Amino acid sequence: MQRDEALRSASLAAMTLILAAQGDQLGSCAMVGFDAVALNRAFGLAQDEVPVVLVTVGYPAKKQGPQKPRKAVHEVLEIV
Repeated sequence: MQRDEALRSASLAAMTLILAAQGDQLGSCAMVGFDAVALNRAFGLAQDEVPVVLVTVGYPAKKQGPQKPRKAVHEVLEIV
């Protein structure tokens, strides 16, 4: 139950950080699926500190690479 609450709280905090970064014209990206044990060691976290999400924030590159092809919204969303 404690991990579930950590995931909810971290997700909301990450969303707030991402929106604030966008407001300052910064790029950001939330990441999961990292090595939590290695992260704990690298940052000297305590045993009871559980990393659940990482957020990168920075200035976007001037020239972006090609974007993956994406379907139009109407192709993947149906409002009922």
